[in-house]
Amino acid sequence: MPPLDPRLVRRSRGVRRLLATSVALGVGTAATVVGVAYLVADVVDRRFDAEPVAAVPLAILAGLALRAAIAWVHTAVAARAAATVKAELRHEVVDDLMDPRRLGPRPSSAGVVTLLGPGLDAFDGYVGRFLPQVVLSALVPPTMVVAIAVADPLSAVVVGVTLPMTVVFVVLVGLVTKDRIDRRWQALERVGRHFADVLDGLTVLKVFGRRQEEGLRQVGDRHRRESGRALRLAFLSSFVLDLFSTLAVALVAVSVGLRVVEGHLALAPALFVLLLAPEAFAPIKRLGSLFHDSTEGAEATSGLLALLEHDRHTGTLPAPDLGSADIVLDGLVVRHGGRSSASLALSHHRIRPGEFVAVTGESGSGKSTLLSLLMAFERPTSGHVLVDDVDLAAIDPVAWREQVAWVPQVPGLVEGTIEENVRLGDRGSSRADVVAALRSAGADDLGLDRVVSESGDDVSAGERRRIAIARAVLRIRRGDARLLLLDEPTAGLDGVREAAVLATLRGLAVTVVVVAHRPETIGAADRELRLDRQVASELEEARA
Repeated sequence: MPPLDPRLVRRSRGVRRLLATSVALGVGTAATVVGVAYLVADVVDRRFDAEPVAAVPLAILAGLALRAAIAWVHTAVAARAAATVKAELRHEVVDDLMDPRRLGPRPSSAGVVTLLGPGLDAFDGYVGRFLPQVVLSALVPPTMVVAIAVADPLSAVVVGVTLPMTVVFVVLVGLVTKDRIDRRWQALERVGRHFADVLDGLTVLKVFGRRQEEGLRQVGDRHRRESGRALRLAFLSSFVLDLFSTLAVALVAVSVGLRVVEGHLALAPALFVLLLAPEAFAPIKRLGSLFHDSTEGAEATSGLLALLEHDRHTGTLPAPDLGSADIVLDGLVVRHGGRSSASLALSHHRIRPGEFVAVTGESGSGKSTLLSLLMAFERPTSGHVLVDDVDLAAIDPVAWREQVAWVPQVPGLVEGTIEENVRLGDRGSSRADVVAALRSAGADDLGLDRVVSESGDDVSAGERRRIAIARAVLRIRRGDARLLLLDEPTAGLDGVREAAVLATLRGLAVTVVVVAHRPETIGAADRELRLDRQVASELEEARA
């Protein structure tokens, strides 16, 4: 990737301010270096001729102090910019994940945590040190070459020829380093994903007596090895870069020294050239050393920007009333990246108002994808979801979801009482409404004041589903929801409670679409919509 991702410049005002400030301070640094070098060369030349130097040493001290002050200001501005950019991106990622107009699958939580944690921590090196040094490397060396050319054109030619070779070497080092850093970043992401998976399945692993210390140790060792290889490469490339730039400066020094001895070059311009030659290479050398410190931040930047770049809903039309509108699934094909076949392919299907439709099919046939389409979380690759002859893509997703109630396979809970969790379906409902909703969901045995945790560890899977069903029932009875989507709502329920839930679903005067495997749920539906992977593949081939 380039040293500075243009997407970051477009998105971050803090980066744009940093670059503008770095240009101004870089010009000041270059001017100060040239001025101090000229004054030092002048003082030495005057002393050799026994001439008075007057206040020139004080001017040199003032110039050195000014250079130090510029460097301090540059460091402080860059550190503040790094903190600002990190805060901007963290807020932007969180806002993006919560954006109701976001389209596409949600990223893995482990990947997001890795990006927002260790990834953004590396911004201190990338934004705080590397980007300012990129500006200095672009401004200072050309200024030094021009100043040297004024004093000694031959030395300017030597520096002008060797300087691009140093830059080429830095680029080559960067290409080699990128592969190592990519592998190190992948190892870090693997550690995060593995640890998250272990935490998610900790209860099951403990029940079956499976220990995970060895797996965690292996992925941790892999990250350690990749980090060690990246550090070794960083030390080696830094050594070679220092050696190359030192030899280039030595060529200038030998040339200048011989011509001073032979009387072809005066002492003052010779000293001026000798002082400026190392300064021409210094920013490039520091850029090379900072490159290794910045690559992890650059990778995190690329990952965050990729996370933020996705399609969004553009629909603005009001949502038709689902109490009287047909939902037509017309020639739907959904393809996800990384899959050789379509995730869902459905030729034509109509869901009428008030129908109870059971969606069935083997694993991978597209049942969850169909629910995502109906909730406007995804957009079909081809085909349309039509609501009263209006394309769902043209409807405002916020207005659409106000008419949708949703019960996922693993419902979410918030820290609080069961009453508070059920009341998420409608904030203005009364305690009696909550009790009635729990009774309809077969959850009248759950106390309203019972406290549950966000993780749901203190409730069973069946209790969690019944709380979610009660929440959806409350949303339908008290709110504007006219479409109820459920994913395996009766899994984990005994026969009595399952019958109560199915009776409630049958009695709701709304359209119900439920993903089902259990015969009781399928039998309670008005009809079955079966998704078949083989049929989907044939349909996809026919469309191709």
